Amino acid sequence: MTMKSPLSITKLLSEEFIEKNAIASNIKYGRAIYSRNAIKPIEVLNTRVEAWVGGLDGVVVEGGGTKRRVEFKALKTGLKWNCTGNPKNHQIFCKHCVALAFWLLKKRVKK
Repeated sequence: MTMKSPLSITKLLSEEFIEKNAIASNIKYGRAIYSRNAIKPIEVLNTRVEAWVGGLDGVVVEGGGTKRRVEFKALKTGLKWNCTGNPKNHQIFCKHCVALAFWLLKKRVKK
């Protein structure tokens, strides 16, 4: 009997995933948010992560902008994300999602 590996958000995330799902400007802005430590976890589980992201002063290119609540869920079909800054039914992988993804990737490397 083979055991399936359990679902995990960090197993679904990679630099390639970010590049595939986010536009270049959101990657740049998300990196800036991440580098300024603007990720405040609410809940971090293997299959679900929720955090406040952003809310910094300054210009967008430096990570400035509004704070948003971001949620990632690991599903059998892949990673599902939601950012409160995205319009209804239009869930782009925005700068807030990118910042949280980089934070999770760094957290995975530290383990």
